[in-house]
Amino acid sequence: MDATCKCYWTIRTSFRKSTDPMLSGLNKNRYLFLQMLKREFEQRYRGSQLGFIWAFIYPIMMLLVYTFVFGMVMQVKWGVAGQDNIAFGIILFAGLLCHSMLAETFVGAVGLITGNQQYVKKVVFPLEILSLVQICNSLIHMLLGLLILLVIFVLSGGTLQLTLLLVPVVLLPFVAFLLGMSWFISVLGVYVRDLGQFMGVLVTVLLFLGPIVYPFAAIPQGLQNYVLWLNPLTIIVEQLRAVLLFGQMPDWNLLGIYSIFACLMLLVGAWFFKKTRDGFADVI
Repeated sequence: MDATCKCYWTIRTSFRKSTDPMLSGLNKNRYLFLQMLKREFEQRYRGSQLGFIWAFIYPIMMLLVYTFVFGMVMQVKWGVAGQDNIAFGIILFAGLLCHSMLAETFVGAVGLITGNQQYVKKVVFPLEILSLVQICNSLIHMLLGLLILLVIFVLSGGTLQLTLLLVPVVLLPFVAFLLGMSWFISVLGVYVRDLGQFMGVLVTVLLFLGPIVYPFAAIPQGLQNYVLWLNPLTIIVEQLRAVLLFGQMPDWNLLGIYSIFACLMLLVGAWFFKKTRDGFADVI
């Protein structure tokens, strides 16, 4: 028992020494973060004639295409009473928004450091902000997509429930997980040059091996536990649909376990980034 406690406190102390300065640095550089987020958001639509309007057009087009393919052509059913193609599309769209945010984070993190070499050379620049800017930019677009989803949901006859207020509670651990993964993947992207190809395959696997385009109940019984615990989207997608569309309370046990895992991923990602950042300039 003494050995276990000693090991725990050693690991805890090591994490705190590596992560506390890094996480506190994010708070000290709020202005820089906001300016970079603004620039990143503007650059996304710079040069296009419609500009910011694409933030609304793209989710609507995605909703229409996936509803047509899976709802009308493949006739996938969700098992919800009174479901039509519009209801199916709304349920599907909620899962796609989560997957899009994860895919953008995973794929974008690969070149996050190598694509910003001008910042790597600056000793005083807080490189950890790059991941935070990326995550917040993706989150803004996801929230815009959720707004469009709610508008279509109401126009199609749906009723908003008070459980809608729990959406931030569901999304918070998801954001923490993605931030930790972004730090972790961005480091690997510096040293593993083939990582981009692997991430493209991984995000596709996570799309189709999870309850995104089909209900969780459709997964064979023997595989449900694997999909539940190995796919980081499963719990979040299921809980988001519950509070957003079905008026149900989230499964607090699953959400609690996911939150613990997300916090661990956040700490590991921060620790890994802090330990390896001094070697970025030599590799790049």
